[in-house]
Amino acid sequence: MSERHATPIEVRCDDVSKRYTTRSGAVTALERVTVRVRPGEFVSLLGPSGCGKTTLLRLIAGLEAACEGTVSIDGQAVTRAHPELGVVFQTDLLMPWRTVLDNVLLQAEVRGQKSPETVRRATELLEQVGLRDFIASYPHELSGGMRQRVGICRALLHRPRLLLMDEPFAALDAMTRDQISVELSDLAARAGTTIIFVTHSIPEAVFLSDRIYVMSARPGEIAAEVSIEQPQPRQLHHRQQPEFVSSVAEVTSIFESLGVFHSTPQQTQETE
Repeated sequence: MSERHATPIEVRCDDVSKRYTTRSGAVTALERVTVRVRPGEFVSLLGPSGCGKTTLLRLIAGLEAACEGTVSIDGQAVTRAHPELGVVFQTDLLMPWRTVLDNVLLQAEVRGQKSPETVRRATELLEQVGLRDFIASYPHELSGGMRQRVGICRALLHRPRLLLMDEPFAALDAMTRDQISVELSDLAARAGTTIIFVTHSIPEAVFLSDRIYVMSARPGEIAAEVSIEQPQPRQLHHRQQPEFVSSVAEVTSIFESLGVFHSTPQQTQETE
């Protein structure tokens, strides 16, 4: 993936609200959310479970409609899934009867675009994430991290201008998450794709993002916007730099002010 997109997508959400009707009454998932994602930017939606991060992602993907406000991609209101959209879910959703290569090529087959070029690109993507030797393997022969890499390659196959990622590393162990985060940072920097990434991990958001939208607990609102100044792509040693540590502390402080984190009072020891 050596070439960059000439025109990455811009995403805007303006005063977006979303409510659901349940047996116990109406539930407000999002309240007047405004988000701007510039072309080619990596933006994370960061917040506690149940704050509406995934709901906002689904609105951008065209899978649901907002109750109020507007969602637009490149200035056009979102009414259905954008044709140049890629999505990576929490689970890899691989077809167990298809090989790794055939799972990546599924996207091209669905679009009626399978060709020698797409096979070459699929192989190239798998090479970039260290899976060249596993293209003929089946999902049950892979680790969880390897399967998620296949899912990312499948989403990138058609060179999407916009990539939505819904906590794609949530089920992975810490070391695998770290490795895939490095690979994603590198892939994103090469492709120039606009990426919106949902997570509840502060270090993960700081490591990957150009900007972070911090969301409050339900109903989800944008509580703060934090810019990350470290250059892309990033390596694990960047986590030791003062800028990274400072950004993690800044975001943590925001969640403390929102009451998401509670400090435990220190107990004083009695001296005899």
